[in-house]
Amino acid sequence: MKKVLKFLQLDTYFILFIFLVSYVIVVKNRISIGQKFDVVFLPDGPISLFFDAFIIFIFIKVIISYMRKKNVQKVSSLKGYLKYFGIAFLLYICASNILGIIISIIFDTVSKNFNHQTLIIVNIGKIIEFVLFGSLYLAHLYSKENNTYRLEMNAYDKALASSKIQQLKAQLNPHFLFNNLNTLDQLIEEDKDKASNFLHHFSELYRYSLITSDKKLVSLKEEIQFTKSYFKLMEEKYLGCYSLEINQNNKTPETLVPPFCLQVLIENAIEHNLGVIKNPVHITITINENIQVTNNKIKKQHIKKTSGRALKNLSTQFTLLGSNDIKIEENDMQFKVTLPFINKNTDV
Repeated sequence: MKKVLKFLQLDTYFILFIFLVSYVIVVKNRISIGQKFDVVFLPDGPISLFFDAFIIFIFIKVIISYMRKKNVQKVSSLKGYLKYFGIAFLLYICASNILGIIISIIFDTVSKNFNHQTLIIVNIGKIIEFVLFGSLYLAHLYSKENNTYRLEMNAYDKALASSKIQQLKAQLNPHFLFNNLNTLDQLIEEDKDKASNFLHHFSELYRYSLITSDKKLVSLKEEIQFTKSYFKLMEEKYLGCYSLEINQNNKTPETLVPPFCLQVLIENAIEHNLGVIKNPVHITITINENIQVTNNKIKKQHIKKTSGRALKNLSTQFTLLGSNDIKIEENDMQFKVTLPFINKNTDV
């Protein structure tokens, strides 16, 4: 019995609902023909109608299963369900009449049960039963299968998003590594002591980046600390040419952000602007309803053509994590990036 229910995709609540509908129909019919009150609520009629409903369900489900073998499709459209309904309806009426004829021949009651009037009345009753119970069953299947499909698609979307985020991090980490190795290479030529100090700080930062590589989100407090440490590295090379100011409220530790999101913006500001001691580049991180990272613009004379991949990656990452996109504003004097807060319900 469990296998049958599993095949028909029926649950307890739907079965109870169908039995209740069967009971109501039989009671109504008995009352309408004036049967006695002690007969009206007897369960024999509802049970018989209930089993008829199950036969209708089997016809429909068998047709759906057979047709899906020919056309591999996990969830059918509403048009497809109506097609199943029509074919099952014709087969059910034909099978019912053929079975009725066979039984009548065996008991020699063909003239009694298959005269013109009786045939019409019996078939009208079967049509009504099929339309009623078949429609309920198809609606149940359509709802159940589409809900299952949506859950599967949501799971797939989450897995895809997670995969894409990991791909983005795989792009960001080498970017972080090679940029700083280039800086280290320059410092070795200029000042070996600075290079040694830079290497020490860099090893600590890269250890942190490896730890967070499997995480979608980290606390904003951790990201700020990482960004401060990163900026110290940059000061080893660009002493006095760049400044960093962080304005934050007391809610900062509760906020979650993607790893490296602030560090990437600091790196971007340093990479695209030429700060000098007399005219430094001021970078400000302001945290209120969102996170704003701004810097004044001092264009380099020889600007390298860049793809803007870091900002594109950051934008994609926030979008995949179910947040609003980042906002980039730029004029001749200032460059500003606004990062939205991540929904607290996001899986880390």
